[in-house]
Amino acid sequence: MDLHLAQPDNPEQQQQQQQQQLSWENISPEELLRRREWNRGPLSDFFPRIPAKSLETVLDICIGKNFVYQLSQPRWWNARRYTSMVIAHLRHNYTEYDALLRGEGGAGGGGGGHGDKVERFEARQRTGDKVWKVLREWCPWDDSNDQLERCFQATLMRPEERGAEWDPMDLDDEYELDDQASPVDDPMDLD
Repeated sequence: MDLHLAQPDNPEQQQQQQQQQLSWENISPEELLRRREWNRGPLSDFFPRIPAKSLETVLDICIGKNFVYQLSQPRWWNARRYTSMVIAHLRHNYTEYDALLRGEGGAGGGGGGHGDKVERFEARQRTGDKVWKVLREWCPWDDSNDQLERCFQATLMRPEERGAEWDPMDLDDEYELDDQASPVDDPMDLD
């Protein structure tokens, strides 16, 4: 996990930032278990057919990202964060995404040859069909299709493709007021 962020100017700010980044590591085992169980219900609700092993891995990602379901936020806000974590898990564990980034796998994607390293958004595009197929297996609800697809498609879009005027917060507010599903901007951009 790469935690390279812009460093604050003074030492006090640096120390405060470091404590925030690593705060989840200092949580008691009981609190970690509580947070894990707090996330289990919503994840199982959003992805009712997720295999037990993958569920446990995604719960580990939630803990690593210091994320728990936020009752003060709309359901779609939580759903898009869980979906981003599930998509990242799928990319790394159900596709040749990592091999493409390393330049392994060759042109045919067979895994044995050596090819050129692929930029991450290109690797996302190439593995997108496999990720989408598994997402649909894990989340079979027809009423979730639109939100799920929006979140998935946003992970494939480069930030520069969104345009200078595109502000996901404006869209979120607009959709929240209309009580509609919101387009998603890959808020955690997990890789």
